[in-house]
Amino acid sequence: MAHNRRYSKVEVEEAFKNMPTFCGDLIDLTDVPVLLKRLDFSCTEDQMAGYLTFLRDCHGGKLPLEVGIASLGVADDAREVMRVHIHALDRDRDGFVDEFEFKATVQLCLLHDPSLAKVNFNKFVEEADTDKDGKVSIAEATEWFCEHGQNLKM
Repeated sequence: MAHNRRYSKVEVEEAFKNMPTFCGDLIDLTDVPVLLKRLDFSCTEDQMAGYLTFLRDCHGGKLPLEVGIASLGVADDAREVMRVHIHALDRDRDGFVDEFEFKATVQLCLLHDPSLAKVNFNKFVEEADTDKDGKVSIAEATEWFCEHGQNLKM
């Protein structure tokens, strides 16, 4: 949300390590509400439910420390939060957004702005692929999501 501030690596790491399920730089999604409360990060109940669903579906029910540090470190910058999550969703680490990654990112965006226009993956590729190589890079995806979510507030 726009009123949340940036959190330092040290404070996120300290809060993470104090979670009951902390193990191997991961916490279970059950600890996420407590983690965010300790950091005084505010969100609606619907957003929290969406975050937990997102973590369950896209990160195996875990929040990696590196994703927590990266996303909370830019919590006041929707463009950077988007870049962090698109990059984190690049499960095969190829630098491009596939259909699963696109749908998960849309799901996350809709938590913050339910009025965002719905678009299918093929239309996304057509619009976001600015270099016309038939693939959408993380940079192209970030630009597209930020352009289509001008009022997006994290």
